[in-house]
Amino acid sequence: KQNKNSSYIHIPWTELYQKDRRSVVLNHNPFLGFVDDPVPENNSQINRATNLILSSVRFHRTYRDGKLAPDIYHMNPAKSDTEQFKKLIRLVPKSLSWYGAYLAKAFPLDMRQYPYLFQSTRIPKPIQDENRRYPESRHVVAIHKGHFYSFNVMDSAGGMIDGGQIKACVDQILSDERPVNAHSLGYFTSMSRTAWAEHRAALDLLNPELMEEIDSALFVLCLDDYEVSPKKPGEDVTAEDAMPLIRNGLLGEAYNRWFDKSFNVAVTKNGKAAVHFEHSWGDGVSVLRYFNEVYTDSTTRPYTGSATDGSVKKLDPVLSEDLIVSLKTAAEDFEKVKNSFELSVLKFDGFGKNDLRQLKVSPDAICQLAFQMTYWRLARQFVGSYESCSTAAFKFGRTETIRPCTKETTACSRAFDLDHPAGLEEMSELLRACSKKHNSLTKEAATGQGFDRHLFALRDLNDRLGGAPLPIFTDPSYAKLNYIVLSTSTLVSPALEVGGFAAVVKDGLGIGYAMFDDWFGTQASYYPPHNDGARFIEELNGVCEHLKLVLNGKSFKKSRAV
Repeated sequence: KQNKNSSYIHIPWTELYQKDRRSVVLNHNPFLGFVDDPVPENNSQINRATNLILSSVRFHRTYRDGKLAPDIYHMNPAKSDTEQFKKLIRLVPKSLSWYGAYLAKAFPLDMRQYPYLFQSTRIPKPIQDENRRYPESRHVVAIHKGHFYSFNVMDSAGGMIDGGQIKACVDQILSDERPVNAHSLGYFTSMSRTAWAEHRAALDLLNPELMEEIDSALFVLCLDDYEVSPKKPGEDVTAEDAMPLIRNGLLGEAYNRWFDKSFNVAVTKNGKAAVHFEHSWGDGVSVLRYFNEVYTDSTTRPYTGSATDGSVKKLDPVLSEDLIVSLKTAAEDFEKVKNSFELSVLKFDGFGKNDLRQLKVSPDAICQLAFQMTYWRLARQFVGSYESCSTAAFKFGRTETIRPCTKETTACSRAFDLDHPAGLEEMSELLRACSKKHNSLTKEAATGQGFDRHLFALRDLNDRLGGAPLPIFTDPSYAKLNYIVLSTSTLVSPALEVGGFAAVVKDGLGIGYAMFDDWFGTQASYYPPHNDGARFIEELNGVCEHLKLVLNGKSFKKSRAV
């Protein structure tokens, strides 16, 4: 009763991010990359940026005015995700509408993260950062070649500024001929949090209004002064094209990012666009909703007029000699981080979501089995593995862990070894057992029945009460379980071209993946020489070929002589 308006996991989980003293770059911040606008001329940098700003402001105002449709999990979308049902449920009194939704198996999801999507930022502090909101702000901060600018996107009454004015502001910024700013404040946001907090205090003394201008922006627009993976209209993005897109989405150039902002919208010179977001305030569900709706809105109702008149304010900070020296160090450190990080990408055309559903196996289960089998073949061991699952069905829900490494996946992985005696029938049965188990684990995680967050909360509560460490948390098996070598996450959307995140341990792999109707895509991030993602991706391709054969009733093993 004392916590009926909260969640036992909400505060400690948020603090987990805020207290981490490592840089947010790679360690926490992920990104989502947009598909190109289907109209080629709308992919120029100025047009893409203008339309993404306009659609973002429309989304913000829709939420602000209480008109954004709620997030709903439809267990039977053919019955509940229809205009007829929506019209019917509007007629039901609010006190009873939940009952109607329940009967239709349409479950509303928690949307308490949405206020932090816009007008918010993470503020570095010596021990624990804070997330701060500025609900009255009506401007966007833009960065171009490391120089900062500000311009209004809403008027004093909260209405939208028209597209011609916004396009004029973007044009003014792109027309600034100053060279790349070697002393860009963006470098600071790539530092460790304690070091950044120290420099932030100095910046606040010298530039209090400028810093608040950046912090309070609806979001940050990053206008990159380079092209990434240029393609001709209509050409598909290949695996080779994806790697520079992912690198730019995850890292970009620190002089042209504000990694502390709730989210950055980055647009390259050739119109490739991405959303890079800070993770402490929220998770992928709210960002993906924004991402999808902004893509749809920007491509179906683009501004096609000319630039008119716009007013842009340059944000040029006062810097002490000490701050300039620190910026130089931060820039050098960021280059080291960029050079320590590698990616490999696979596009597998052998099966997709439609094929697997016809074969009555879970597409996600097959992906996770493939990752387990691949690591087993390369390292001959099974390791701590993680798949993220949203718990937005609960108040202040964040995520729960699906544990993809199970007795079923280990047995199946061993059975698929060439020298294992298991035949086609046994391999097929083991594979289907993996699918059944994974479905069960996913359901448990989504409904609050996973064990990871419960144990995390118990450990946190014990620490807060000053108790001696409990035996379970000092047991070596607990440490091994939580040393996540295979960190995985999936998002699928027609608006999503690429996405990604980094490995969470130096010798681990960050595996972002998506199962489409007729193909399967995976990217593996890693830190050489601690791990070799290229080798993992190469082996994964072979594993998928073997899974495809078995799923279709064919064996990849040579017949043994009797």
